[in-house]
Amino acid sequence: MNTYLNLCTEVYDLSKPKPPEDAYAFYHSYAIESNGPILEPMCGTGRFLLPLLQEGFDIDGFDASEHMLKALRAKSGDLKPSIWQGFAEDLRAAKKYNLIFIPCGSFGLITDLEVVKSALKKFYDHLNVGGILLFEGETLKSLPALGVWRGSSWHKEDGSFIIANYMANLDDDICVATQKYELVKDNRIVSTEVEEMKIRLYDDPEILIGILKEIGFKEIKLVKAFDRTRMPDKEDEVIIYECRK
Repeated sequence: MNTYLNLCTEVYDLSKPKPPEDAYAFYHSYAIESNGPILEPMCGTGRFLLPLLQEGFDIDGFDASEHMLKALRAKSGDLKPSIWQGFAEDLRAAKKYNLIFIPCGSFGLITDLEVVKSALKKFYDHLNVGGILLFEGETLKSLPALGVWRGSSWHKEDGSFIIANYMANLDDDICVATQKYELVKDNRIVSTEVEEMKIRLYDDPEILIGILKEIGFKEIKLVKAFDRTRMPDKEDEVIIYECRK
């Protein structure tokens, strides 16, 4: 795992301390209807998992980044989340779930289509009959301006701050973002991390629909983010895939 390292994780938490209200309400509605165990692959630092656990939902999670999971545990307080480190395509949980959901476009971090197929098959195998897989696929509309460096800074409680810079480019349907993080203390850069983040974009939903049908999902519905009553349109940055086993 060469992304979501320490400084990236800190910026992630500083910039996104809570889930967006509309996204949380959307996934929360499915959690209520699931009436059973829930799994959040690629759960990150627990923006969605911890509030759902706090509300009493039976939810597990996993992530490939040890830094993200360390941050999750540090925030969990008296909660005792059931989480583990691992990749989606290697999923071997001891139980099956009524709902598996991946918010925030994290699904796109799986860029190789063969690995995408393997991961989706693992999710299918870990769903109870009638269970739902729910995930976001980002489209080309989500791309920032290409070839342009952008930056931000994020201040920490101890007075230090992190400078974050990134530049995105497009390679076929994969957004490749070079990201540089610098920790500044007493006006000196004391730590630097550079990552290359890749995200697969799905401008044509039929690519994923074909894979999902091949795996065996019997109902596949495209949903507008984050409105269960509407279908997406060609201007949407995100399409949500609702897949029932």
